[in-house]
Amino acid sequence: MFKTMLQLMVEQAETALAEKETAGWLWIREWGRLFLEAYEPDRKVVYTANYAFPMELLAAFDVAPFDFEIASSMLATTELGVPTMKEAENRGYAMDVCSFHRTALGASFSEYFPAPEILLTTSYYCDQKAKTNEILALLHGKESFLLAVPATVSKASVAYVEKQLREVAAKLGEITGQKLDEDRLKEAVRSSNRARRSHLELLDLLKHSPTPWGGDQFIAFSINGPMFNGTEIKERLNQAFLERIKEKIGTGRLRPEKHRLYWFAWLPTYASNLFDTLREYDVSVPLCETFRVFWDEIDEDRPFEGLALKCLKNPFVGPVTRRTRGLDRIVEEYGLDGAILFATPACRQANAACRHLKDSLERLGLPFLLLDMDISDPRGYSPEQIRTRLEGFIELLAS
Repeated sequence: MFKTMLQLMVEQAETALAEKETAGWLWIREWGRLFLEAYEPDRKVVYTANYAFPMELLAAFDVAPFDFEIASSMLATTELGVPTMKEAENRGYAMDVCSFHRTALGASFSEYFPAPEILLTTSYYCDQKAKTNEILALLHGKESFLLAVPATVSKASVAYVEKQLREVAAKLGEITGQKLDEDRLKEAVRSSNRARRSHLELLDLLKHSPTPWGGDQFIAFSINGPMFNGTEIKERLNQAFLERIKEKIGTGRLRPEKHRLYWFAWLPTYASNLFDTLREYDVSVPLCETFRVFWDEIDEDRPFEGLALKCLKNPFVGPVTRRTRGLDRIVEEYGLDGAILFATPACRQANAACRHLKDSLERLGLPFLLLDMDISDPRGYSPEQIRTRLEGFIELLAS
């Protein structure tokens, strides 16, 4: 069922790209292709957190990465979303479990998703993903590995994370029957460094007003674009978006803009009036925290150390103050007028951080809005309520 959805996704993208090559359709095609690899016979499938795990390491092996959270977000856009969640709920998984994970469990029980050889995730971003990994590991009779990342950066913590990454490399070697190719890992790191440089170019262009790119597509790419880290595809996608943005700025074909917002965390994956309402009132989102570059270039001669540092410097590791570090500079550089936190109920990183994020914005004299919408379960969604809250916030921006 899900495989068919992916095939249709790729076919639609191919048709659109045949008429005109655009960055958006290129991204959709490569996204679908990557997930379809997990359905190929004899492919070694690795469940992972594409937005958190250092994907450069997986790029050095012949494996098919698959993120059941991103796959669940795709199911949520279809009529299969709620029935799949109900499949998990009927087996005893409560509705206060993240809707992504209820969907993933239901889809796995229904055999929509490919079977993994190993399940990898990290200790940061999502607490529940580690537990869902354990449940799915039991279901498939495979190993679940949690990359534990300490809250502080030190010589000892770098060595600790580096040791774990080497353990993962050894496990991938056992699964694939191939020893780690150091040259291949170095190339993945070089590719990641090149993509980082083009990423910084994108961030620089997004300072332009009116914003040349923003909103839901931009935020979605910031979250699942990292699935291609360490590959030539990520470089191509960054370059395609760069060319698109430069063209829009050059031609002046930009949406009117009255207010510019900073976006914290995630976004709803089902159809909603959230971004349509913002566009209606000429409110743009030129920057989101999941698109910021927080890591340094990786030394290709010391790749495990560099990847460990990339994990340790993630702003979702350690104290919440990391998420607002440099916020005053960002507000000035991007001309921001306020911020929105999308806080799905099951996310500790969203809800526990709310007060600090709000206080940080208030100290800068900027309004803040908490949107407590579920990330992929539409059963509690009220378009009237969302519109009312957004219109009240926009009035505050205007005043």
